Order: sequence, then structure tokens, then C-alpha cells
Amino acid sequence: MRRSALLALLLLSAACNPLDGSGTLTARWTTPTDTASATMPVTGRWCVGPGRLDLRATKGDTGLGLAIYPTDSVAFAGSYPVLEPGGQVQVRPSAAVALRWMGKVLVQGWWGDSGTVTLRGGRLRGLSGQGQAWLVSGLGPDSVTALEFSFRGVRAGNDALCDVPPLPVAVPLDSAGTLPAPGVE
Repeated sequence: MRRSALLALLLLSAACNPLDGSGTLTARWTTPTDTASATMPVTGRWCVGPGRLDLRATKGDTGLGLAIYPTDSVAFAGSYPVLEPGGQVQVRPSAAVALRWMGKVLVQGWWGDSGTVTLRGGRLRGLSGQGQAWLVSGLGPDSVTALEFSFRGVRAGNDALCDVPPLPVAVPLDSAGTLPAPGVE
């Protein structure tokens, strides 16, 4: 009897907040010409190979992505400085932030170059947090954007396929089914 009651309790709790279930993210950003905000669902996944926590929120043409680089694969609570993305090596602990937004005349994209992301909770019982970042874009120095966000209820499952390498470039075969000689088209 106890075993079936325990099993029923586990199934009920899994149904109420399934692993990889989405939470809610609210963001507000200010560009030199506009202020916008969005509340959107956010999902999380733990990328096993690179040891990275990915949080992604989207609604329509708006998207906000966070990549968190913790020093520990179990304990995520803490403060993470936002660093400009790039390169193969990541400083730990740190975070990267990116925002895509459909402006009045074009789709705009920004990436974080400074700020802080703070996490509470754990990836299985639920993550919450907030952050603020200064975002820049390829539109020039006048495009600096202030971003503030908060999220809650994010459960992140393991994902071993986060960074699957791209397929190799196809090499065309000649009519006989053999590879062309090097340097010959």
C-alpha cells in the first residue's frame, strides 16, 4: 500500500511541474528611441558537454536567451557577471545575454557586454532569478540598450545534444561516383 501511495504522489507531482516545464520571464528594455517590455514563457536545459545552463524565452518575434556558465554542475544559486560572448573559452562563473526584438522598422538584435544575472533555486526543483544588463548591437554606439528581467518556475533537464557539431560540408561526386581530384572543380 505504501509503495502505491508513494508512486501516486510522485506521478502527481511530476504532472504538476514536469521536468523541462516552462516558467515565466518578464523583461523590460530601453533603447535610445523606445521602451518595450514582454512577458513570455521560458524554458531551461542543462547542456551536459559544455557544462552550460541555457534559458530561452520567446513570444512572437521577441526572444531573450541566457547562457549561464556555473562553476558547479549541481549548485547554480549565485551571481553571474554578464560578459560579452565569443571565443571557445568561457570564464566561470559568468553569463551571456542576447535579445531579439521586432522594432518599428526592422528586427533588432543585441548582446550583453556587462551586468549581472542572479539565480536562486535548483534546476530540478525550479530556478528563479533576475538580471540587468547593458546590451550593444552592430547598429553603433548609440544603440546601447538597458535590459532588466526576472524569471521564475524554470526546471531544466539534461540535454546531451545542445552543441552537436554541424554536419560536414557535402562534397559533390562526379558522374562516376568518385570524389574529384584536389583543386579540380
